[in-house]
Parts: sequence; C-alpha cells; structure tokens
Amino acid sequence: MNNPHLALPAVEYGVPVEDATLAVILVHGRGQSPDWMYENVVRRLDWASVAWRAPVAADASWYPERFIAPAELNEPRLSYALACVEAASEKLRRQGIPYDSQILMGFSQGACLCSEFVWRAKRKYRALVSFTGGLIGPPGMTRETRAFCYDGMPALFSTWDEDPYVPVDEVCKSAELFKKAGAAVILHADSGTEHGIRDAEIRYAHRLIDAGRSD
Repeated sequence: MNNPHLALPAVEYGVPVEDATLAVILVHGRGQSPDWMYENVVRRLDWASVAWRAPVAADASWYPERFIAPAELNEPRLSYALACVEAASEKLRRQGIPYDSQILMGFSQGACLCSEFVWRAKRKYRALVSFTGGLIGPPGMTRETRAFCYDGMPALFSTWDEDPYVPVDEVCKSAELFKKAGAAVILHADSGTEHGIRDAEIRYAHRLIDAGRSD
C-alpha cells in the first residue's frame, strides 16, 4: 500500500541543503502543520546555516490513537509515519548531511514520533529534541537498552507537569530509557497546564544545540 504520509513532500525552510551545517527534521503534532511549527519553532530559534525539513502528516495526524495506547491500535499508520521520517533522514544523508549532523525535533504527537524513530533507528543523531512527548507504547512496556549506545547523543525532553494530553510520568520514563541507552539527556518538567511550546523550551533547545555548533 502507498504511504499516505508521503503523498506530500516535506516543506523546506532555512538555507539550501548545500549551504547547511545542520539539518533539522521538524515534526508537527496532531491537528497541526509545518506552518505551525515554523511559527512556533523555526522563527523563534532563528538558527543560521540550518536546513529545516518538515514532513506533512496525512489528515494532520501521524497515527490515530494516543501515544500510550497499545501499539497495534496505531498501526499501520505508525509504521507509515516512521517510514516518512526515515525517508526524510535518508534524503538528507544522500544530499550530504550525515546522521550526526541531523536533529530530530517534534512537538506533542510529533515529539512522540521523533522519540520512537530515534529509538528504533539505533543511530547516533546530532540530537533529539522532544517538546512534550515520549516513546510510543502502553505504560509499563518493556524496552531493551543494552543493545543501544547513543554515545552521548544530546536528547532534550521538555514538558509541563500537568499537560492535558501527555502524562508527565511517561515523558520522564522515556528520558530515563534514553539515558540508560547512553544519551546525554536533559529533562525539564516545568510547572504548567497548557499544551504548547514555551519560551523556556526554546531556550533549552538553543543551549542544547548551540553548545555543539561551530558555525
């Protein structure tokens, strides 16, 4: 079957890929779009020398159920979504941006998808930035960490302690799993009840990425 999430090409922001020192695969949340991510992330981060690639979810949703639902209830759309992110990453690699110069960044459903993708890919990317999201699967799901080694890959997990859609405990558990698997994890669960990306989270992402930039 055709992958519905590949029906539209990823939206491109920032510099041309041949002029980029970093690339960000930017993944929107449920009911959102690349334009929402541009306004709420790209413009606020204002990074130079970065090529942004924002995939587009079919019907504005990467998978149908909550991220903490049994995984089979989100299939086959979840597999299609993961394949869409893989396609974006591989295209960047073919264009000369290696995995260790690619950042996976998402919000809400997009953050969950990025987290799950990086976990399954078993690759060391430049960084994972998860704005209010965690690994996909039911609470208590067992994950093997010994086969993973992210070798200090930066990973930011930021959320609000009373987010109405994403349980903070699940974000914290995901952060701990990445830490056990060798990532250099930074976790922020700040006080709040809204569902969005705060200025503080933009600052967290700035610090995480700017620390390793040379341009």
